[in-house]
Amino acid sequence: MGPPLLVGCDTPGPGRWAGHAPGSDAIVDHRAWQLFLDRHTFIGADGVTRVAYASIPVVDRELLDDYLAGLQRVPVKRLDRPQQLAFWLNLHNALMVRVVLDHLIARSPDDINLGGSFSRGPWGATLARVEGAGVSLGSIRTVALRPVFQDPRWHYGLCDASLGGPALPRTAFQGESVDRQIEDAAIGYVNHPRAVRVEDGTLLLNAFWRRNLADFGGSASAALSHIAAYADRELRAELQPGRTVRWMDDRRLNEWPGS
Repeated sequence: MGPPLLVGCDTPGPGRWAGHAPGSDAIVDHRAWQLFLDRHTFIGADGVTRVAYASIPVVDRELLDDYLAGLQRVPVKRLDRPQQLAFWLNLHNALMVRVVLDHLIARSPDDINLGGSFSRGPWGATLARVEGAGVSLGSIRTVALRPVFQDPRWHYGLCDASLGGPALPRTAFQGESVDRQIEDAAIGYVNHPRAVRVEDGTLLLNAFWRRNLADFGGSASAALSHIAAYADRELRAELQPGRTVRWMDDRRLNEWPGS
């Protein structure tokens, strides 16, 4: 077992991560995260990435801890925007995996309580420090990504360790390719039946979009327009105005069976 993650609530305020270095040639080394993903993630029969949490050896837990420690030493404001985006997406996903490794009996990420008796999920707990500021899974979304990268596609790069949400990418994000990577993640998610499907004339949408509705236009119709932009031709034809919508989700942990 590696060192415990930081737990606290000193989340930085809006604007904390607005700074960047246009034209910077600084890059962040994500090779350790890629090695971890190569060794311990697998594609299920349904096409969704699973993590073999229970079978990860101590040496690879230490690899993950070292990677996270290295990220916390990165001077983020000296990076250009693409490098920053790759940094935050990888940090979030690596922290999410690390949290689950400390709570292997959890059957859902929502069962992991890091913030007291009235907390549901690990989202608000401070898990790392970047440039001296406390960082939580939630603040990566609301402070580092939402106000800086005003493009909802970043949501598809973040895995919350559930089977219903966007899958854990098996390729580490890299600054030079991050735009293409999140575009591919959006296409892959929208066109998977756990995200969108039609049953008996009813359009089933994953609650992922309802939880993040403000980032997808603020209304169900705006979210549908966004979804249609990434849907294949057959699915797009099903996204008819006025169709009854029902929300769905699968909050089970994305663990590899038998791991």
